[in-house]
Amino acid sequence: MAPAYGRVIAAGKKHGVELYNIVARAFGHGPQELFIDGGHVPLADWPKHPRNPFPEALKALPPWAFADAMLKQHLPFKDLGRWFDPEFAQYDISVYDFLAAHGASDAAIQLAYDTNISYGTTAHDVSLLMQAGVAQWQIVNRGAGGPPFIGAFKGGNQRLPEAMARALKGDLQKGKRVVAIGARPDGAEVTCEDGTRLRAKAVVCSMPLATLRHVAIDPLPPAVQNAAIRTIRYVPITQVHIVPKKKYWESDGLNPNMWTDGIAGTVYAQRFGPDPDEVMSVTAWARGLDAQYLDLLGPEAAGRAVVAELERLRPAAKGALKVAKVRSWATDPFAAGVWSTFGPGEVKAFASEIAKPHGRLFFCGEHTALASRGMEGALESAERAAVEVQLALG
Repeated sequence: MAPAYGRVIAAGKKHGVELYNIVARAFGHGPQELFIDGGHVPLADWPKHPRNPFPEALKALPPWAFADAMLKQHLPFKDLGRWFDPEFAQYDISVYDFLAAHGASDAAIQLAYDTNISYGTTAHDVSLLMQAGVAQWQIVNRGAGGPPFIGAFKGGNQRLPEAMARALKGDLQKGKRVVAIGARPDGAEVTCEDGTRLRAKAVVCSMPLATLRHVAIDPLPPAVQNAAIRTIRYVPITQVHIVPKKKYWESDGLNPNMWTDGIAGTVYAQRFGPDPDEVMSVTAWARGLDAQYLDLLGPEAAGRAVVAELERLRPAAKGALKVAKVRSWATDPFAAGVWSTFGPGEVKAFASEIAKPHGRLFFCGEHTALASRGMEGALESAERAAVEVQLALG
Protein backbone atom coordinates (compact mmCIF):
# COMPACT_ATOMS: atom_id res chain seq x y z
CA MET A 1 0.00 0.00 0.00
CA ALA A 2 1.35 3.41 -0.93
CA PRO A 3 2.13 5.63 2.08
CA ALA A 4 -0.16 8.43 0.84
CA TYR A 5 -3.20 6.18 0.65
CA GLY A 6 -2.24 4.53 3.93
CA ARG A 7 -2.39 7.93 5.60
CA VAL A 8 -5.84 8.58 4.15
CA ILE A 9 -7.26 5.29 5.44
CA ALA A 10 -5.60 5.74 8.82
CA ALA A 11 -7.11 9.22 8.98
CA GLY A 12 -10.65 7.82 9.00
CA LYS A 13 -11.38 9.13 12.49
CA LYS A 14 -9.50 12.41 12.20
CA HIS A 15 -11.37 15.69 11.76
CA GLY A 16 -11.03 19.21 10.43
CA VAL A 17 -7.92 20.83 9.04
CA GLU A 18 -5.62 17.88 9.75
CA LEU A 19 -7.65 15.50 7.57
CA TYR A 20 -8.19 18.28 5.02
CA ASN A 21 -4.45 18.70 4.50
CA ILE A 22 -3.69 14.95 4.52
CA VAL A 23 -6.19 14.33 1.73
CA ALA A 24 -5.04 17.35 -0.27
CA ARG A 25 -1.44 16.15 -0.25
CA ALA A 26 -2.34 12.54 -0.96
CA PHE A 27 -4.55 13.23 -3.95
CA GLY A 28 -2.36 15.66 -5.81
CA HIS A 29 -4.25 18.94 -5.55
CA GLY A 30 -4.44 21.86 -3.17
CA PRO A 31 -7.14 22.31 -0.52
CA GLN A 32 -10.69 22.63 -1.84
CA GLU A 33 -14.02 23.66 -0.36
CA LEU A 34 -16.88 21.18 -0.10
CA PHE A 35 -20.35 22.20 -1.31
CA ILE A 36 -23.28 19.81 -0.78
CA ASP A 37 -26.95 20.49 -1.59
CA GLY A 38 -26.16 24.08 -2.54
CA GLY A 39 -24.38 24.97 0.69
CA HIS A 40 -20.82 25.15 1.97
CA VAL A 41 -19.82 22.37 4.36
CA PRO A 42 -16.63 22.95 6.39
CA LEU A 43 -14.66 19.71 6.45
CA ALA A 44 -14.63 19.84 10.23
CA ASP A 45 -18.45 19.55 10.10
CA TRP A 46 -18.59 16.83 7.44
CA PRO A 47 -18.26 13.75 9.71
CA LYS A 48 -21.57 14.60 11.43
CA HIS A 49 -23.32 16.15 8.43
CA PRO A 50 -26.78 14.67 7.69
CA ARG A 51 -25.81 14.07 4.05
CA ASN A 52 -22.75 12.02 4.99
CA PRO A 53 -23.61 8.45 3.85
CA PHE A 54 -20.31 6.77 4.70
CA PRO A 55 -19.80 4.00 7.28
CA GLU A 56 -18.85 5.23 10.73
CA ALA A 57 -15.15 4.37 10.45
CA LEU A 58 -14.78 6.44 7.26
CA LYS A 59 -17.18 9.33 7.91
CA ALA A 60 -14.28 11.78 8.29
CA LEU A 61 -13.20 11.21 4.69
CA PRO A 62 -14.47 13.86 2.26
CA PRO A 63 -16.44 12.58 -0.76
CA TRP A 64 -13.46 12.74 -3.12
CA ALA A 65 -11.40 10.38 -0.93
CA PHE A 66 -13.88 7.67 0.03
CA ALA A 67 -13.88 5.48 -3.12
CA ASP A 68 -10.08 5.49 -3.35
CA ALA A 69 -9.79 4.54 0.31
CA MET A 70 -12.23 1.65 -0.20
CA LEU A 71 -10.27 0.48 -3.23
CA LYS A 72 -6.98 0.44 -1.36
CA GLN A 73 -8.50 -1.20 1.69
CA HIS A 74 -10.41 -4.02 -0.02
CA LEU A 75 -8.92 -4.66 -3.47
CA PRO A 76 -8.46 -8.45 -3.67
CA PHE A 77 -5.05 -8.23 -5.36
CA LYS A 78 -2.12 -5.94 -4.60
CA ASP A 79 -0.04 -6.08 -7.77
CA LEU A 80 -1.83 -3.16 -9.41
CA GLY A 81 0.78 -2.91 -12.16
CA ARG A 82 -0.60 -6.15 -13.62
CA TRP A 83 -4.23 -4.98 -13.69
CA PHE A 84 -4.58 -6.30 -17.26
CA ASP A 85 -3.14 -9.76 -16.52
CA PRO A 86 -5.57 -12.65 -17.30
CA GLU A 87 -4.78 -13.93 -13.80
CA PHE A 88 -7.06 -11.20 -12.44
CA ALA A 89 -9.86 -11.58 -15.00
CA GLN A 90 -12.35 -12.64 -12.31
CA TYR A 91 -12.17 -9.08 -10.96
CA ASP A 92 -13.23 -7.51 -14.25
CA ILE A 93 -16.45 -6.41 -12.55
CA SER A 94 -18.01 -3.00 -12.13
CA VAL A 95 -16.74 -0.58 -9.52
CA TYR A 96 -20.34 -0.45 -8.28
CA ASP A 97 -20.44 -4.18 -7.58
CA PHE A 98 -17.08 -3.98 -5.80
CA LEU A 99 -18.05 -1.07 -3.54
CA ALA A 100 -21.50 -2.50 -2.80
CA ALA A 101 -19.99 -5.88 -1.88
CA HIS A 102 -17.89 -4.12 0.76
CA GLY A 103 -20.76 -2.34 2.40
CA ALA A 104 -21.03 0.96 0.52
CA SER A 105 -24.63 2.10 0.16
CA ASP A 106 -26.09 3.40 -3.08
CA ALA A 107 -26.02 6.89 -1.58
CA ALA A 108 -22.32 6.54 -0.73
CA ILE A 109 -21.44 5.26 -4.21
CA GLN A 110 -23.44 8.00 -5.91
CA LEU A 111 -21.77 10.76 -3.90
CA ALA A 112 -18.24 9.37 -3.68
CA TYR A 113 -17.82 7.87 -7.16
CA ASP A 114 -20.53 9.02 -9.57
CA THR A 115 -20.26 12.68 -8.54
CA ASN A 116 -17.37 14.37 -10.38
CA ILE A 117 -16.49 10.98 -11.84
CA SER A 118 -13.06 10.48 -13.37
CA TYR A 119 -13.88 7.51 -15.63
CA GLY A 120 -17.16 6.48 -17.23
CA THR A 121 -20.45 8.09 -16.30
CA THR A 122 -21.43 5.94 -13.30
CA ALA A 123 -19.79 3.24 -11.18
CA HIS A 124 -21.79 0.66 -13.16
CA ASP A 125 -19.80 1.19 -16.38
CA VAL A 126 -16.21 1.19 -15.08
CA SER A 127 -14.19 -1.99 -14.61
CA LEU A 128 -12.58 -2.55 -11.22
CA LEU A 129 -9.46 -3.72 -13.06
CA MET A 130 -9.18 -0.49 -14.98
CA GLN A 131 -9.65 1.48 -11.77
CA ALA A 132 -6.79 -0.55 -10.28
CA GLY A 133 -4.61 0.44 -13.22
CA VAL A 134 -5.47 4.09 -12.68
CA ALA A 135 -4.56 3.76 -9.00
CA GLN A 136 -1.18 2.28 -9.93
CA TRP A 137 -0.49 5.14 -12.35
CA GLN A 138 -1.33 7.70 -9.68
CA ILE A 139 0.96 5.98 -7.17
CA VAL A 140 3.85 6.03 -9.67
CA ASN A 141 3.27 9.70 -10.47
CA ARG A 142 3.18 10.74 -6.84
CA GLY A 143 6.31 8.75 -6.11
CA ALA A 144 8.15 10.59 -8.88
CA GLY A 145 7.74 13.93 -7.09
CA GLY A 146 7.49 17.19 -9.00
CA PRO A 147 4.43 19.43 -9.43
CA PRO A 148 0.83 18.21 -8.95
CA PHE A 149 -1.28 16.92 -11.85
CA ILE A 150 -3.13 20.16 -12.53
CA GLY A 151 -1.07 23.02 -13.91
CA ALA A 152 2.11 20.98 -14.20
CA PHE A 153 3.42 22.93 -17.21
CA LYS A 154 3.97 26.66 -17.36
CA GLY A 155 1.01 28.12 -19.20
CA GLY A 156 -1.02 24.91 -18.90
CA ASN A 157 -0.60 21.25 -19.86
CA GLN A 158 -1.62 21.94 -23.46
CA ARG A 159 1.75 23.66 -23.91
CA LEU A 160 3.48 20.26 -23.98
CA PRO A 161 1.80 18.82 -27.11
CA GLU A 162 1.96 22.25 -28.76
CA ALA A 163 5.73 22.33 -28.25
CA MET A 164 6.05 18.79 -29.57
CA ALA A 165 4.02 19.72 -32.66
CA ARG A 166 6.28 22.69 -33.37
CA ALA A 167 9.30 20.38 -33.25
CA LEU A 168 7.95 18.10 -35.98
CA LYS A 169 9.75 18.16 -39.31
CA GLY A 170 8.94 16.75 -42.72
CA ASP A 171 6.02 16.86 -45.14
CA LEU A 172 3.24 17.69 -42.70
CA GLN A 173 -0.34 17.54 -43.96
CA LYS A 174 -2.53 19.84 -41.87
CA GLY A 175 -6.24 20.52 -41.99
CA LYS A 176 -7.03 17.05 -43.34
CA ARG A 177 -9.83 14.83 -42.05
CA VAL A 178 -9.15 11.12 -42.41
CA VAL A 179 -12.11 9.05 -43.61
CA ALA A 180 -10.47 5.75 -44.61
CA ILE A 181 -7.33 3.71 -43.98
CA GLY A 182 -6.20 0.89 -46.20
CA ALA A 183 -3.95 -1.58 -44.39
CA ARG A 184 -1.94 -4.08 -46.42
CA PRO A 185 0.93 -6.43 -45.58
CA ASP A 186 3.32 -4.30 -47.67
CA GLY A 187 2.04 -0.77 -47.13
CA ALA A 188 -0.85 1.48 -46.19
CA GLU A 189 -2.99 4.27 -47.62
CA VAL A 190 -4.89 7.09 -45.95
CA THR A 191 -7.85 8.74 -47.66
CA CYS A 192 -8.95 12.21 -46.58
CA GLU A 193 -12.36 13.87 -46.77
CA ASP A 194 -11.18 16.20 -49.55
CA GLY A 195 -10.14 13.24 -51.71
CA THR A 196 -6.44 13.39 -50.93
CA ARG A 197 -4.75 9.98 -50.79
CA LEU A 198 -1.50 9.49 -48.93
CA ARG A 199 0.54 6.29 -49.34
CA ALA A 200 3.28 5.07 -47.01
CA LYS A 201 5.17 1.99 -45.96
CA ALA A 202 3.31 2.16 -42.64
CA VAL A 203 0.63 4.20 -40.88
CA VAL A 204 0.65 4.91 -37.15
CA CYS A 205 -2.83 5.83 -35.93
CA SER A 206 -3.23 7.78 -32.69
CA MET A 207 -6.91 8.61 -33.15
CA PRO A 208 -9.12 8.03 -30.11
CA LEU A 209 -11.31 4.98 -30.62
CA ALA A 210 -14.39 7.18 -30.33
CA THR A 211 -13.34 8.90 -33.58
CA LEU A 212 -11.57 5.95 -35.24
CA ARG A 213 -14.85 4.03 -35.27
CA HIS A 214 -16.08 6.50 -37.90
CA VAL A 215 -13.12 5.76 -40.20
CA ALA A 216 -13.40 2.95 -42.74
CA ILE A 217 -10.56 0.44 -42.24
CA ASP A 218 -9.94 -2.01 -45.08
CA PRO A 219 -9.64 -4.85 -44.43
CA LEU A 220 -11.46 -4.78 -41.13
CA PRO A 221 -9.32 -5.49 -38.05
CA PRO A 222 -9.79 -8.87 -36.38
CA ALA A 223 -13.17 -9.28 -34.70
CA VAL A 224 -12.09 -8.61 -31.10
CA GLN A 225 -9.97 -5.59 -32.02
CA ASN A 226 -12.77 -4.22 -34.20
CA ALA A 227 -15.22 -4.68 -31.33
CA ALA A 228 -12.91 -2.68 -29.06
CA ILE A 229 -12.71 0.13 -31.59
CA ARG A 230 -16.48 0.30 -31.81
CA THR A 231 -17.47 -0.07 -28.17
CA ILE A 232 -14.91 1.36 -25.73
CA ARG A 233 -16.29 4.56 -24.26
CA TYR A 234 -14.71 7.89 -23.46
CA VAL A 235 -15.32 10.18 -20.51
CA PRO A 236 -17.52 13.21 -21.25
CA ILE A 237 -16.03 16.34 -19.71
CA THR A 238 -17.11 19.92 -20.30
CA GLN A 239 -14.93 22.73 -18.98
CA VAL A 240 -16.09 26.28 -18.38
CA HIS A 241 -13.14 28.67 -18.23
CA ILE A 242 -13.97 31.78 -16.23
CA VAL A 243 -12.06 35.02 -15.67
CA PRO A 244 -12.90 36.60 -12.29
CA LYS A 245 -13.35 40.36 -12.30
CA LYS A 246 -12.54 40.51 -8.60
CA LYS A 247 -11.01 38.27 -5.94
CA TYR A 248 -14.32 37.05 -4.53
CA TRP A 249 -12.54 34.35 -2.50
CA GLU A 250 -10.97 37.10 -0.42
CA SER A 251 -14.44 38.47 0.31
CA ASP A 252 -15.99 35.21 1.49
CA GLY A 253 -12.77 33.83 3.00
CA LEU A 254 -13.00 30.51 1.17
CA ASN A 255 -10.52 28.77 -1.10
CA PRO A 256 -11.27 29.32 -4.82
CA ASN A 257 -10.97 25.53 -5.37
CA MET A 258 -14.31 23.75 -4.96
CA TRP A 259 -15.83 20.26 -4.98
CA THR A 260 -19.56 20.46 -5.60
CA ASP A 261 -22.35 17.97 -6.17
CA GLY A 262 -23.94 20.15 -8.85
CA ILE A 263 -23.31 21.14 -12.47
CA ALA A 264 -20.25 23.24 -11.57
CA GLY A 265 -18.49 19.98 -10.71
CA THR A 266 -14.98 20.65 -9.48
CA VAL A 267 -13.57 24.17 -9.72
CA TYR A 268 -9.84 24.83 -9.86
CA ALA A 269 -7.98 28.12 -9.64
CA GLN A 270 -5.50 28.55 -12.50
CA ARG A 271 -2.24 30.34 -11.74
CA PHE A 272 -0.45 30.61 -15.07
CA GLY A 273 0.62 34.26 -14.93
CA PRO A 274 4.00 35.79 -14.01
CA ASP A 275 3.07 35.64 -10.33
CA PRO A 276 2.60 31.94 -9.41
CA ASP A 277 0.38 32.92 -6.47
CA GLU A 278 -2.04 35.03 -8.50
CA VAL A 279 -5.28 33.43 -9.66
CA MET A 280 -5.67 34.29 -13.35
CA SER A 281 -8.82 32.26 -13.98
CA VAL A 282 -10.95 29.45 -12.58
CA THR A 283 -12.06 26.37 -14.49
CA ALA A 284 -15.22 24.42 -13.70
CA TRP A 285 -15.01 20.76 -14.69
CA ALA A 286 -18.38 19.09 -15.26
CA ARG A 287 -17.94 15.36 -15.70
CA GLY A 288 -20.03 12.37 -16.70
CA LEU A 289 -23.78 12.96 -16.63
CA ASP A 290 -23.36 16.63 -15.65
CA ALA A 291 -21.18 17.18 -18.74
CA GLN A 292 -23.78 15.51 -20.93
CA TYR A 293 -26.45 17.82 -19.48
CA LEU A 294 -24.39 20.94 -20.20
CA ASP A 295 -23.69 19.70 -23.72
CA LEU A 296 -27.43 19.53 -24.38
CA LEU A 297 -27.70 23.22 -23.45
CA GLY A 298 -25.02 24.34 -25.92
CA PRO A 299 -21.89 26.37 -25.09
CA GLU A 300 -23.44 29.77 -24.33
CA ALA A 301 -26.26 28.44 -22.16
CA ALA A 302 -23.88 26.03 -20.46
CA GLY A 303 -21.59 28.90 -19.52
CA ARG A 304 -24.49 30.90 -18.11
CA ALA A 305 -25.76 27.90 -16.15
CA VAL A 306 -22.38 27.28 -14.51
CA VAL A 307 -21.92 30.96 -13.66
CA ALA A 308 -25.40 31.03 -12.10
CA GLU A 309 -24.53 27.93 -10.07
CA LEU A 310 -21.27 29.45 -8.81
CA GLU A 311 -23.01 32.72 -7.91
CA ARG A 312 -25.64 30.72 -5.99
CA LEU A 313 -22.98 28.78 -4.09
CA ARG A 314 -20.77 31.79 -3.49
CA PRO A 315 -22.76 35.04 -3.37
CA ALA A 316 -19.52 37.05 -3.17
CA ALA A 317 -18.88 36.04 -6.81
CA LYS A 318 -22.12 37.56 -8.11
CA GLY A 319 -21.40 39.79 -11.10
CA ALA A 320 -17.70 38.95 -10.95
CA LEU A 321 -17.56 35.98 -13.33
CA LYS A 322 -16.92 36.30 -17.05
CA VAL A 323 -16.98 33.17 -19.21
CA ALA A 324 -13.91 33.06 -21.43
CA LYS A 325 -14.56 29.71 -23.10
CA VAL A 326 -16.69 26.60 -22.86
CA ARG A 327 -14.90 23.45 -23.98
CA SER A 328 -16.87 20.27 -24.52
CA TRP A 329 -14.61 17.32 -25.21
CA ALA A 330 -17.49 14.95 -25.90
CA THR A 331 -18.92 17.08 -28.73
CA ASP A 332 -15.52 17.72 -30.33
CA PRO A 333 -15.59 15.56 -33.50
CA PHE A 334 -11.82 14.98 -33.27
CA ALA A 335 -11.88 13.88 -29.62
CA ALA A 336 -15.39 12.64 -28.73
CA GLY A 337 -14.44 12.54 -25.07
CA VAL A 338 -11.37 12.81 -22.88
CA TRP A 339 -9.84 9.47 -21.91
CA SER A 340 -10.88 5.91 -22.59
CA THR A 341 -12.75 3.76 -20.09
CA PHE A 342 -12.81 -0.03 -19.96
CA GLY A 343 -16.22 -1.22 -18.80
CA PRO A 344 -16.88 -4.44 -16.84
CA GLY A 345 -15.61 -7.40 -18.85
CA GLU A 346 -13.75 -5.24 -21.36
CA VAL A 347 -10.30 -5.54 -19.80
CA LYS A 348 -10.49 -9.31 -20.18
CA ALA A 349 -11.88 -9.00 -23.71
CA PHE A 350 -9.82 -6.15 -25.16
CA ALA A 351 -6.70 -5.18 -23.19
CA SER A 352 -4.36 -7.63 -24.91
CA GLU A 353 -5.83 -7.12 -28.40
CA ILE A 354 -6.50 -3.43 -28.79
CA ALA A 355 -3.00 -2.32 -29.83
CA LYS A 356 -1.93 -5.22 -32.07
CA PRO A 357 -0.64 -4.13 -35.52
CA HIS A 358 -3.08 -4.71 -38.37
CA GLY A 359 -0.99 -5.26 -41.48
CA ARG A 360 1.03 -2.06 -41.83
CA LEU A 361 -1.42 -0.16 -39.63
CA PHE A 362 -0.07 0.45 -36.10
CA PHE A 363 -1.92 1.86 -33.13
CA CYS A 364 -0.90 4.22 -30.34
CA GLY A 365 -2.65 6.60 -27.97
CA GLU A 366 -3.52 6.58 -24.28
CA HIS A 367 -6.19 3.93 -24.89
CA THR A 368 -3.46 1.43 -25.83
CA ALA A 369 -1.17 2.12 -22.85
CA LEU A 370 -0.88 -0.35 -19.99
CA ALA A 371 1.35 1.42 -17.46
CA SER A 372 0.16 5.03 -17.74
CA ARG A 373 -2.84 7.22 -18.47
CA GLY A 374 -3.29 10.59 -20.20
CA MET A 375 -0.25 12.24 -21.76
CA GLU A 376 2.07 9.75 -20.09
CA GLY A 377 0.08 6.91 -21.62
CA ALA A 378 0.32 8.53 -25.05
CA LEU A 379 4.11 8.71 -24.74
CA GLU A 380 4.34 5.13 -23.52
CA SER A 381 2.29 3.89 -26.47
CA ALA A 382 4.29 5.97 -28.97
CA GLU A 383 7.52 4.27 -27.91
CA ARG A 384 5.92 0.86 -28.35
CA ALA A 385 4.50 1.72 -31.77
CA ALA A 386 7.84 3.10 -32.97
CA VAL A 387 9.54 -0.20 -32.09
CA GLU A 388 6.80 -2.16 -33.86
CA VAL A 389 7.25 -0.12 -37.04
CA GLN A 390 11.01 -0.56 -36.94
CA LEU A 391 10.66 -4.32 -36.59
CA ALA A 392 8.08 -4.53 -39.38
CA LEU A 393 10.12 -2.49 -41.85
CA GLY A 394 13.36 -4.20 -41.01
